[in-house]
Amino acid sequence: MDRGHVADVLAKLACRHRVPGAQLAIYREGERFELCHGVERVESPEPVSPRSRFAFGSVSKVFTAALAMQLVEEGELDLDRPIGEHLGARRIAPHHPLAAATARQLLSHTAGLVSDHAGEPLRGTSLRRHFDSVLRQEPVGAPGTAFSYSNTGYAVAAHLVEVLTGLDWWEALEGYLAAPTGLRLAFVYDARRPGARPATVSGHTVEARTGRVAPVDFHVEPTLAAAGGLAGGAGDLVDFARAFMTEDDAALAADIAAPEVLAEMARAVPAAVPFGLADGWGAGWGRYRAGDTVWLGHDGTLDGGTCNVRVHPAGRTAVALTTNATSGLAMWEDLVVELHNAGLRVGHYHQPVPSGRPPCAVERFAGAYANGDIAVRVAPDARGGLRFDVSNGFSGALTVGADLAFTVRPAAADGGDAAPGTAFTGRFLPGALQYNGRTLRRAGAAVRRAA
Repeated sequence: MDRGHVADVLAKLACRHRVPGAQLAIYREGERFELCHGVERVESPEPVSPRSRFAFGSVSKVFTAALAMQLVEEGELDLDRPIGEHLGARRIAPHHPLAAATARQLLSHTAGLVSDHAGEPLRGTSLRRHFDSVLRQEPVGAPGTAFSYSNTGYAVAAHLVEVLTGLDWWEALEGYLAAPTGLRLAFVYDARRPGARPATVSGHTVEARTGRVAPVDFHVEPTLAAAGGLAGGAGDLVDFARAFMTEDDAALAADIAAPEVLAEMARAVPAAVPFGLADGWGAGWGRYRAGDTVWLGHDGTLDGGTCNVRVHPAGRTAVALTTNATSGLAMWEDLVVELHNAGLRVGHYHQPVPSGRPPCAVERFAGAYANGDIAVRVAPDARGGLRFDVSNGFSGALTVGADLAFTVRPAAADGGDAAPGTAFTGRFLPGALQYNGRTLRRAGAAVRRAA
């Protein structure tokens, strides 16, 4: 692959999407290169370099999963043993649904936990207190019955790490994973130094209609650091990804874990059907198809930054993009196309497009749906269709297809016709809907139980 051509593509796409700064790293069959573009902050002339650290957002989860795999290799953690047994019976009442959940289910978003929930335990730094608050939350479903993307699940996994190691998550991540392997990871928030500013680039908001770019600080709730609080470079991501290839491809100073243990992060979990996010999920990695091949990967966003990583272990190939702008996800979409045109077909999830007419009156789907702090209201609109309104302010027109999959197209700022841009997809399920990977139960619907 021609490095100069890819550098031109990176610059072109950054300009198109008004991304102030970005890194792109590619490893392919023994050849590695890393490209940088732009500045760390629009108000500063500091250029992006290979040492610049970008917020990983949810890509942080693959590192928490890798940390868990190290405990599996040591015999401290069994992926398929109920976490109640690891934590002790005194921590979870035997009848509580979470008592039967496993670490594999936590890492694959099939433990039945809510996506997020607010309150003092979330803003504090104690994962133990946060865990106690999770036990008071009504679950989305029984463990092992369905996929529902959950930051809370990774906070519980981090608490499990703390119990098994006797270290806090920050110390365990550094001591077990980052330091021995030489990974240059940083924390967006470090509970050991709560007043310190993160050693990262600045995030930026990009207004689609005006093109205005404004700096914004990265922020993550302390108890969700394991789910979205790491930072680093695209090169770090590619080097991490190479640990899942052959021994000859390894780039880290030390192995993370034995290959057969790391493979559990990729092995598909049957209940993990992440509609709208990926083609499947393992105990850490998402699974993305590219023709007949399956790539591993994860995507992340955090307050004005984006991160995408893909790895094809058998093909000895990895790609990572980091940006410091909200428009970085659209840039990634275009990059996947450009790389394909250049001869590299990267695993990528293609959003389903609803077709045909729904098998029933659309009014049937009107109602309130919830997952923790995420609330959605589906209601008839003046045109005889449906509107989709989320508690975070997102809203748009909803179109339902014959298979009950739906598309939500963002509304214009003036409330008129749909604004141009990305459409979001989901689907209606019995007593629930699945949107952006989260399962939201309809008000009054019973929690799905295990068979």
